[in-house]
Amino acid sequence: MTRALFISFLALAALMPMTGHTSSLIELEHYEAKQLVSSGKILSLDVTLSKTKHFCDGKLIDAHLYREDGKWRYDLQIKAQRGQIIDLSLDASTGQPDPYKSLPNDCRAFEN
Repeated sequence: MTRALFISFLALAALMPMTGHTSSLIELEHYEAKQLVSSGKILSLDVTLSKTKHFCDGKLIDAHLYREDGKWRYDLQIKAQRGQIIDLSLDASTGQPDPYKSLPNDCRAFEN
């Protein structure tokens, strides 16, 4: 009985959010994203994808809009022309990749 209770406690503790983690990640719903685009705070996904094609062309598989540490970002999964899956994280207000992270090998170096 004690062992089962201990295992149940561990399982419950694993499901609890960690406190002390300073970075909060918030994923938005579609209507919230539309409000941000209308207010000019972020680019639409269509505009972001057109900018992305200049350095990493492919077919969009999945897209999420997050707010982390006060900044908006799109996390995209793109299927490149050769079939590989590419994960990209872009600044949602500019459509640009993070300048401090290198682009995946299957994307060209970003040119201003």
